[in-house]
Amino acid sequence: METIKGLTSIIIGCYNVADWLRKKRLSCILQQTYKDIEVILVDDGSTDDTPTLLQTFSAEDSRLRIITQPNGGLGCARNTGLDAARGEYVWFYDVDDEADLDLVEKNVKWMSDMETDLNIFSFRATTPETGLSEDVNYKNRLVEDNRTLHDIFLDELFFVRYGNGFAWNKFYRRSFLNRHHIRFGHQRIQQDEVFNLQIYPLIERVYVSEEPLYHYFIYEHGNTRSRYIPHRYDIHVSIYDGITQFAKQWSVDDKRLQDYVLRRLYRGMSHSILFNTFHPDSPLTPQEKRDEVLGILRHPKSRECINYRVTHPPKSLEQRLYLKAFQHQNYAAIRIMRNLFRSARKFKSILNHC
Repeated sequence: METIKGLTSIIIGCYNVADWLRKKRLSCILQQTYKDIEVILVDDGSTDDTPTLLQTFSAEDSRLRIITQPNGGLGCARNTGLDAARGEYVWFYDVDDEADLDLVEKNVKWMSDMETDLNIFSFRATTPETGLSEDVNYKNRLVEDNRTLHDIFLDELFFVRYGNGFAWNKFYRRSFLNRHHIRFGHQRIQQDEVFNLQIYPLIERVYVSEEPLYHYFIYEHGNTRSRYIPHRYDIHVSIYDGITQFAKQWSVDDKRLQDYVLRRLYRGMSHSILFNTFHPDSPLTPQEKRDEVLGILRHPKSRECINYRVTHPPKSLEQRLYLKAFQHQNYAAIRIMRNLFRSARKFKSILNHC
């Protein structure tokens, strides 16, 4: 597919986002100061009014292109958008967030003037339920070779608040992604980090900006943390494998990274057991739930991260008790403690509202 020079392809995966489309109407995208854009909206099998709203918006702005596909997850939707993109540059946007109106203009200028293949920019993170906001600021830096990027990566890009796995605070040169066959995985959550980790060992020129151009909203309800996802633990294992493979490929030998991946896998394992398996939407029978929990706990990667946490125990009594039950694969104890701690939290909440 021929690349249109100067054109920016804004790729937006859409799955049951009608409420956000009504509320925000893609205003921060359609009002960008840089006008040479194509907005690729991939309807990923939505079952609400998302398709109708997308058609309405596209009738009002010729820069919008709609692609409809069966539900495959955000990574699959973004890959579809990438395959259809014609722009010299690519940016991914999430419909529940906000972006500065000059985000595209600034990134096109940086990428053009400095001949970079990747831009990384700072952002603001807000949790609406608490009203808390904070800026995540990187250091201004033009990286001109892969060795320098390797040397600064962990301290300046990886071990920062919220991590460096997001796609929405990055601007990509599409020819670089295509040349190296870089695409998203097909797991339904947390695709961004492994996608970006494919890039760093291969890239030479990167611009990092301290300007917060994107507003990231962290919702406690209605996102991937609050819904049932089949085979959720397999996704966490795939992310562990992706980061481990990245470390070997790029010769990143740092104990902090090992600590990070093991603690992260443990959190994913714990969440998969305590939240996902017992989610109200889970179709599993009681026996299937038991089999799933024990299957997770017997997984070799689980034994590795559990053994690591035994030597680096959590601080809270609740988490230490869960760790003990995980270590001994005690399903009955897990069920009892889960019910007990949930009841205790509900009772505390009632007292706080009295």
